[in-house]
Amino acid sequence: MPPNASREAPPASPSPARRPQWWRWGEGGIVWSAERLDRLRDYLEHRLGAPSGGPLPPPVPLSSLHFPPSRLREDELAELRQSLSLGAVSVEGEERLVHSVGRGYLDLLDLRSGKVRQYTDAVVHPATAEEVVAVLRFAEAHDLAVIPYGGGTSPTGGIDPDPGGHRGVITLSLGRLIDPLGLDSTSALARFQAGIRGPELEKSLRAEGFTLAFFPGSFEHTTLGGWIATGRGSDAVGRDREIRHLVRGLTVATPRGILKLDSLSDTVPGPDPAGLFVGSEGTLGVIVEASVAVHRQPGSSAYRAALYPDWASGLEAVRTLAQGPTRPSLLRLLDAAATEVLLECRRADPGLGARVRERLEPRFLEMRHLEEGTMTLVLHGWQGSEAQISEGERRAREVRRELKGVDLGTPSPDLWQQERFAFAHLQEEMLEQGWFIDRLETNAAWSELTPLALSVPAAIAEEARRGQWALLVTTSLSHASTTGATLHFRLYSPQDPKDPALQARRLLDSGARALREGHASLGCSEGVGTRWRAELALDRAGAPLELLRAVKQSLDPKGILNPGKMLPP
Repeated sequence: MPPNASREAPPASPSPARRPQWWRWGEGGIVWSAERLDRLRDYLEHRLGAPSGGPLPPPVPLSSLHFPPSRLREDELAELRQSLSLGAVSVEGEERLVHSVGRGYLDLLDLRSGKVRQYTDAVVHPATAEEVVAVLRFAEAHDLAVIPYGGGTSPTGGIDPDPGGHRGVITLSLGRLIDPLGLDSTSALARFQAGIRGPELEKSLRAEGFTLAFFPGSFEHTTLGGWIATGRGSDAVGRDREIRHLVRGLTVATPRGILKLDSLSDTVPGPDPAGLFVGSEGTLGVIVEASVAVHRQPGSSAYRAALYPDWASGLEAVRTLAQGPTRPSLLRLLDAAATEVLLECRRADPGLGARVRERLEPRFLEMRHLEEGTMTLVLHGWQGSEAQISEGERRAREVRRELKGVDLGTPSPDLWQQERFAFAHLQEEMLEQGWFIDRLETNAAWSELTPLALSVPAAIAEEARRGQWALLVTTSLSHASTTGATLHFRLYSPQDPKDPALQARRLLDSGARALREGHASLGCSEGVGTRWRAELALDRAGAPLELLRAVKQSLDPKGILNPGKMLPP
C-alpha cells in the first residue's frame, strides 16, 4: 500500500535555539547508520584504497583558540544594545566563532584545526523588522559591515565576516524571527518570519492540513529566509522546484527602511521587484518576512524504483516522465557509479537494497540486458488522489516497457528522506575518517545533460591523475522540469594528508572549468558566496552585472550589506 502523506513529512529537527557543537555541521536530524557508514568506507577502500593519513585527529580544544578582541568600542556596544529588546548583543568568543564560519568541507577543515581566518566582531539578535533596520543604520553610522545569518550552513562562504573595507563586522542573526504569521487557507498563502527553519515551518503547516512541499537537502538546519536569499531549489518536479516560484511577497529591511512587497502573483503586470531579492544573499537587504504559496497535503503518495540498462535509457525515462501530462512529484536518476554506491551501502538493509540483491543474479541481469557496470537507477513517485497516482504509475510502466527497464517495486518508506537529507552529515562523518567528499551542480537543458555528464567527471578525473589522488565521481539528476534538470557530481577521494584543502580546491575548480567550457552555469543551489562569485560574474558580465550593482547602490549606498559576496568587489 502507498505510504500516506504524513510519511512524506520529514521529522522535526532540534529547536532553532539549540546551538550545534562549534566544529560540526549540525545536530540531530537524519543520518546514516553506523552500519551504512562502515559499508561505504569498505566500498571506497576497495575501490580507492584507504586514506594514507588515517582518521583526522580530534578538533582542537575551544580553549586553545585565540579570539581577537571586538573592534567595536564599549560605548558603541552600549548604543547597539539600547536599540534591541533584551539588549541581545554578544561579543562572547564561541558565539562569534559559530557565526563566523559556514559548514562546507573547507570550513569544517578550518574549524577542526582552529584555523579560522576571520571573526565577526559582534552577533546581534533583533526581534522585529524595525530592530533590523536600527542595526543597519547603526552599522552605516559606524562604518561596519553587516552579515545576515539564518541557519549558518552556507558551504560557499556566504556568511564569512568579510569587512569589505569597513572598520568591522556585525553578524545579524535571524534566530528570534521564527514565528508563523498567518495562513490564508482559501488563497493557499502562508506568511512566516524569515528565520523559521524548515521542520518548524512544515510542522505549523501540517497542523492546518497544508505543506510548502519544499525540501532542499539542507532542510533540517536551514531557514525560509535563507532559501529565498540563496535561491534554493528543491526536489520537486516542474515549476515549483525553486523557491522563487513559491514566493508571493517579501518584507525586506534595508538601510533606507522597510520594503513591503506584498500580494505578488504570476498575474501582476510589470517587473517583479521581489525577484531582485531572491538569490541576492543579503547583499541588497535582509529578508525578515515572506509570503509563500502552499499546497494542501496530498491524500496519498507512492514511490517506485526501477533499473535501466544504461545512462541513455535512464535519462530518456526521466525526461519522458517529466514532460508527460501526469508529472511525478519525485524524479531522480543515478548513473552507474552512484547506483553501485547506493546498492553496496544498503545491501543489508530491508527494502530496496535487499530486494535488489536477491534479484540481481547474473542470469537475471543477462536476461534483462542489465550489467552492473552500466545499469542506472531511477526513483520516481506521485502524490495526489488515488486516480492521479494510478495514472502516473500506468505511464511509468509504459516507459519501462519501451526502454527495457526493470521494476524494483516500492522502496522502504524512509529511503528518499535518508538520501536527500543525509549528505552533509555523511560528508562530515567521512571527513573525520580521512575522506574528501564534496559536490558540484549545474542546471542544463535535456539536450545538454549527457555531454556534461561525460565531460565534467572526465575533467575532474584528469586533475586527480595530476595530483596522484584516487578518485570516484558519481553523477545523479534531479530538479526535473519540461526543459531540463540539475546534474549533481559527487566526488569521493582519500584526503591528501599534506594539504587536503588544496586537493579539494583543485578538484572542484577543475569541475567548474569543465562546466564553463561546456557553456553551463554552476548550479549554486546553496548560494554563490565568495566561492563562486567569479563564475557568476562571467555568467552575468556586462549589462546584467551593472544592473545588479546599480540596484545595490540604490538600496545600500555605503555597501555595508554582506560585502564581497555574490558580486565581485
